[in-house]
Amino acid sequence: MKFYLEQRTLSDDVAKIIRKMILNGTLKPGERLNQAQLADELNISRGPVREAIKLLQNEGLVKHETNKGTFVTTLSLQDAYEIYTLRALLESEAAQLASPFLTKKDFKRLEELLMELQDSFEKGDLEREAEIDTLFHKTIVEASKHQRLIHMHQQLDTQVGAMFLTIAHELPQRATKVVENHQLLLNVLKTKDQGEIKQLFSEHYTVALYELTNFKKERGV
Repeated sequence: MKFYLEQRTLSDDVAKIIRKMILNGTLKPGERLNQAQLADELNISRGPVREAIKLLQNEGLVKHETNKGTFVTTLSLQDAYEIYTLRALLESEAAQLASPFLTKKDFKRLEELLMELQDSFEKGDLEREAEIDTLFHKTIVEASKHQRLIHMHQQLDTQVGAMFLTIAHELPQRATKVVENHQLLLNVLKTKDQGEIKQLFSEHYTVALYELTNFKKERGV
């Protein structure tokens, strides 16, 4: 049992390293993951690398193709449609429910996260941007006090990395507006207008989906 726990911890550490390589662009979208090479570079056996890749598959950052191998994820149109529409539905409802419960402390936290988002954007730290995005939306959703909705939303958090990765590489013009778009969400929350809140939080995802769909169709992807 002790050996199992140690191996599991090592796999988590390896997953963190590979995740960082994916999000900072060292490993490119569509690139094949060479398990033997990764094991050599990290000076470990292939076992923890295999387990780490399974974890990253669950997060949507890598995909396994039978008889071909494992590759860094590029979201298909169907992937994008399912992730963005579901997140739009869940989060627009959660933000509306959260509106009456958001405190001054919550708003201060959201403003601090926006500053951190600006800093990570300026540094080109995509991994940190993805982390802050998750924290920003989590702060809002958890204020809804709707436990089942919160749980369902958290399950989609594992797709944030793939979403950020796809937007950064395929819609760089939208990626440059990441801080501006989140500032709009914060501003509408301060109005307490639940109708406007629901609409803007939905559009935060549906507009991104629309732009991504057009991009892929123009290129025949």
